[in-house]
Amino acid sequence: MKVKISRFNPEEQRAWVQEYEVDTSACSMTVMDVLEYIGNYLDHSLAYYKHSVCNHGICGRCSVRVNGKTKLACIERVDGYESLELEPASNRKVVRDLVVL
Repeated sequence: MKVKISRFNPEEQRAWVQEYEVDTSACSMTVMDVLEYIGNYLDHSLAYYKHSVCNHGICGRCSVRVNGKTKLACIERVDGYESLELEPASNRKVVRDLVVL
């Protein structure tokens, strides 16, 4: 699956979109699983929000725009998507990449 992620480096005030390829065919994955895969295996510099009790859809801190619609990354399944465009949640200050205040 092609995954495009809006990136932001606050030190350089630089914004860009980076594309990754993630194999999601082996198991049912959430957006958070995709972000973890990218962070662990493809790009250690990717910033996104996750805490120890994530994957319950309760706190909302992992909100991101998935193909233009705000979703909770920890519970949004990617099975029905052909590709993903991930952006920070709307109307929030971007700290870095997908992390917002």
